[in-house]
Order: sequence, then structure tokens, then C-alpha cells
Amino acid sequence: MLCTLIIKTFISFAFLASVSTVSANSAFEKGVVEKTYTPAQVIENKNESFPKSYSGSRLEGWALLSYVVAKDGSVNDIEVISHSAVVDTQAEAQRYLNNLVFSPAIKGEQAVESGYLFTYQAGKYFTGYANDKASRGFISGYDDVNTLIKEKNFKEAELELAQLFTVHTKNTAEQALFAWLKSQFYYFQQQWQGFDEQVKVAYLLRAQLPTELHYTVVKSALQWFIYKQDFYLAYNAINSLGKIEGKVFTSENKLATTKQVDELLAQTTVINTEITLHDQQVDYISLSRANIVLENAQNLEQVELRCANQVVKFSPSKQIVYAVDPASRRCGLLLKSKKSEQLTLTQTGEIIVGLSDYK
Repeated sequence: MLCTLIIKTFISFAFLASVSTVSANSAFEKGVVEKTYTPAQVIENKNESFPKSYSGSRLEGWALLSYVVAKDGSVNDIEVISHSAVVDTQAEAQRYLNNLVFSPAIKGEQAVESGYLFTYQAGKYFTGYANDKASRGFISGYDDVNTLIKEKNFKEAELELAQLFTVHTKNTAEQALFAWLKSQFYYFQQQWQGFDEQVKVAYLLRAQLPTELHYTVVKSALQWFIYKQDFYLAYNAINSLGKIEGKVFTSENKLATTKQVDELLAQTTVINTEITLHDQQVDYISLSRANIVLENAQNLEQVELRCANQVVKFSPSKQIVYAVDPASRRCGLLLKSKKSEQLTLTQTGEIIVGLSDYK
């Protein structure tokens, strides 16, 4: 059986908007000078809609990337932050980005470098059906593992998880379900690093989940992001709650939830984050406040501030201190390690994130 590959691209965390206005009057941006900038815009997509035909494999892949749009609109400095463990789509995702033509970001009437995140997914559609559902074999294995977790039989659950992944986890719907299931495996054992990694994958692939689980994943991710003091992702999750097909998240609920996060962010004047990097790992740490101090970064291969209207490259050093332009939006630190490292990031100063970034 032959199938055709259709590229499905999804916005993740931060991507493109038309015009963003930073207002000093909003509750979560107190003290920020009012400015307007225009993010980079895709003006041409040179990718083929139907690139090629494939054999009957159900395997699908995904990748989360960070990239820079240069002043001339070209795509530069693509880095893969995370990717599918089922199919390696890193090179494919980079080719897709390189085939996009942008108009550059404009700040103060001048073109500037700008940094964004991008989620790439490649979906396969077979003759007669779409490859967007979990197989019966996967569902059966999922239910078995779920029961073992509820019974706190974690040793057996770990074995069954490995079997479920190897034998039945193929398309992105199954990968999203698997990530959520594995996050629960870690959650009930209070293994927080594993939980963090898996709940982020489930959140990234949330559009592939059934409606009720989609809603559960976003709510759980929101609580986790707040606990981790990642307000950048917390606002993203609030915005995502209002975009789940088949679920109602009223404007009143959105306003109340946003107010709670606004107040928590206002109270959290110092944000300390412990960062663990493995060998040759790329990570992206989103920022909520403008003044940053990064400790123990002397051995890193790459340290960059990437915002939708500002890109700054730092020389690795024991301590990196920088004050982000308070008008910068959708900012994060891109870190690339040579070997395993432990770092500490401290954020203080003006608030540089809010729900308005996701409108």
C-alpha cells in the first residue's frame, strides 16, 4: 500500500503574529514602556504540499526547533530542541524551515534579527483513512499500563511501557498518548524530571489527543508550568484552553485564570531555575522577567537570547549578566552544551510576558 506524506505544521509556544503592542497599562506588564514591533512574517512557502510517496508504514515524526530570522528574511541558526523518538525528522524539519521565506521583524522602523520556536509534524494519510488514531493494539496496551500505574505496580508498568513503545507506538497520536501515560508513571512515583520531560511532549502534541484528554493535558501542564514558575508557558496554556475543539472555556474562566497567573507573576519577583544539560544537548529556557543572571555557563558551546524582536549572542563565561530590553517579547535563552552541565538562571526586574503575547 502506498501513502502520501502531507506536512502538518503547528505553532508551539511562540511563533508569528501580525503586530504586537506592548502596553504599560496592562496588569501583567506594569512598568513596560509602550512600543510596537512587527514580528517576522512568512511571505512564501517553497515546500511541496505532497512531497513524495511512502510505503505502508504508520510511523510519524515530529520536532521542536528554535530558529532565527535574519535582517534579510533568511532563516539561520536552526537548533533542534526536542524530537520524536520513533522517527528522526530533524533533517526533514530543518529543510522545511529553510524553504520558508520571511519578511524580517521590524523594531523602531528598522529590520532586526528575531528568534522563534516552531513545531514540525509529518502526518501520513493512507487510501481510505487518515493515520490519526491510535491502533487497537496500542489502546489495549495503554489500558493495561494505566491499570498497573493505578495499582502502583510500577515495576511491571515499566516493562509494559517499554513493550507498548517498541511494538505499538507509531503515529503522533500514539506518541502523544504514550507521553501522557509515561508522565503519569513518573508523577505517581514523584520522579519530577521524568514527569517534566513527558508532560511537555504530551503538551506539544496535544492536538493529536482525544478532546477530554486534550483538556486534561493542558490543565495539568498549566499547573506544572505555574509550579515551575514558567509563566511564559503558563500564559500559552491558558490561551490553548480556549482553542480545544468540543470544549468550552468561557471568557469569564479565561479572565479569572489569567488574573491568578498575573498575580502570581507579580508576586514572584525573583525566579530561580536549576538547569541540567546532558552531553550535546540543546535547551530553550523561556523568560518572564528582563534581568537575567546565568551561572556556570563557561563550558557551554552556545548561549543566545532569542526574542521575537531581539537576538543576542553571548560568549560562554562563568557568569552571564544581561538586561533584556523591556519591550522585547517571547524571549528565551537557547543553551547548547558540550558535556553534562548544571547551571542556575535567576530572573528579576520588569515583566516581559503576558497573555497578550498569544492573541
